[in-house]
Amino acid sequence: MVWQLTGVETRNECTAGYKAIWSKREGFPPNAFFKALDPRMEHIVDEKMSRTLSPLGARAGGLTEQAARWTGLKADTPVAVGNVDAHVVVPAATVFEPGRMVIIMGTSNCHMLLDAEERYVPGICGVVQDGIIPGFAGYEAGQSCVGDSFAWFCRPRPTYSCLPHGDR
Repeated sequence: MVWQLTGVETRNECTAGYKAIWSKREGFPPNAFFKALDPRMEHIVDEKMSRTLSPLGARAGGLTEQAARWTGLKADTPVAVGNVDAHVVVPAATVFEPGRMVIIMGTSNCHMLLDAEERYVPGICGVVQDGIIPGFAGYEAGQSCVGDSFAWFCRPRPTYSCLPHGDR
């Protein structure tokens, strides 16, 4: 969406960290890591992603003339880099400090927590320095199949009865 609005393709640190195992300290895992997952993925970062990343809140560019017509805003109106949908809810839920968790429930269940430092925590899906709120390590955990689980639970099921056919 940002690319369509600005004409500038950008990648953000938040998405790279949580979805592609990137970290500020170490960058992306080495190509050998991706090759071990599947040989076709050996060069995935350079072929499908980017090693140039923008921090949250950075300006991706300004609205193009076409995007200005689409939105009714002025051309060159600043547009920020993209962000992970659930993560933008943390500040919207007025969480700006460590020790409070925000859980977003939708097609997945995303548990997000801030801490003063980045550390390894078993069971955490990802931790990214400045990934949710600048100045904090943002931790993410959750269940990825919540929507499918609800769909399974809510779908119509055949009814069964122990009663003889005539007594239903």
